Amino acid sequence: METLLLTSISHRTMVISARLIAALALLSGTAAAQNLNINLGTTQVSQRPSSTFGAGANQPGFWNLVSANDAATANLVDVNGVITNVAVALSGGFGNFGIANANWNGDDEKLLEWAADVGGIGQGVGAGTITWTFSGLVAGTYEVYSYAIAPDLPQTYRTRVQVTNANEGPQIVGGAWNGQPYALNVTHARHTVTLTAGQTLTVITSDPGTPAGNLATANGFQIKTVTGGGGGPGTPAVAYCFGDGTATPCPCGNTSGFGANEGCLNSLGLGGKLVGQGNALLSNDTFTLVGTRMPNSSALYFQGTAQQSGGMGAVFGDGLRCAAGTITRLGTKTNAGGASAYPTAGDQSVSVRGGVFAAGTREYQVWYRNSADFCTPSGFNLTNAVQATWAP
Repeated sequence: METLLLTSISHRTMVISARLIAALALLSGTAAAQNLNINLGTTQVSQRPSSTFGAGANQPGFWNLVSANDAATANLVDVNGVITNVAVALSGGFGNFGIANANWNGDDEKLLEWAADVGGIGQGVGAGTITWTFSGLVAGTYEVYSYAIAPDLPQTYRTRVQVTNANEGPQIVGGAWNGQPYALNVTHARHTVTLTAGQTLTVITSDPGTPAGNLATANGFQIKTVTGGGGGPGTPAVAYCFGDGTATPCPCGNTSGFGANEGCLNSLGLGGKLVGQGNALLSNDTFTLVGTRMPNSSALYFQGTAQQSGGMGAVFGDGLRCAAGTITRLGTKTNAGGASAYPTAGDQSVSVRGGVFAAGTREYQVWYRNSADFCTPSGFNLTNAVQATWAP
């Protein structure tokens, strides 16, 4: 087990070792920020991720070290090593903490094991929330990647991430994770926001209130300039339309766990879960849809051109239909171990099979057979949905 390094006493239970070292090294020059990488929870130069490390945003370059013990850090450095006028201020939380996770190594551990202790709402007035305010960003549209997985109990603890005025709503982050690749809603949240001149970027990391005794975490941020809006071009899909009560109520009270980011419960007591992996690039389509937590039955992967009821979904069978508009069947798979994916060997890519030939958004979902006597007589259910924004 590697040594634990802490920059301050946290409200977590942990072994304390070592010390706070040094400060952020600034490079020469001035420029407005376009792309920024930020590692929270330390100013120890030895804990800076390498410049070749792109994390979930696939954005390599210089990594800023920002201490959660400091109310503000000015003159952040962009990924090219140029000093900017961007500053970040924070309020709330319990400062820095560091906990080793035996499953994380290299740059992953530098980004994720050093973190800001958001804490839990049960720890008193004002606990359980850190508000991060970025000033000095130039006008434009940005993708904001917020890393919020707990190094101590990632499979249990959850963090809600909200970006003010973003296209996407709050997202719950957390879950078991053993290393690359980074996974949306497990290691991080992703939001797209357009800023006008002089407007600040505000990110709120907080305790969602469940499970009991939950402690929230903030590990870092990547701010990435994009063209256009939506979920961000060429990046994995954003999940939505969950069966946890945040969308249209499930048909039989078969509500899934809050923050699990899955569909309505099936006869196994699980909610079918869909995630998007790879890049939604028309020129190099590596986008893959992965469904889990389903019975070992047939599963139809399909694409829509619109969100049903504004993303809230509508009751359909034992679950919610969330992908609407023009429907394209991508392929039917047979679940093994409750899981399947599209595409697999021999399948056309998602963009080719889905007839996506120009940039834009598409919605994806899985319909699966659930023939056990459960909920309605229909014998089928659906996963949550995901939205991908395709880029050239």
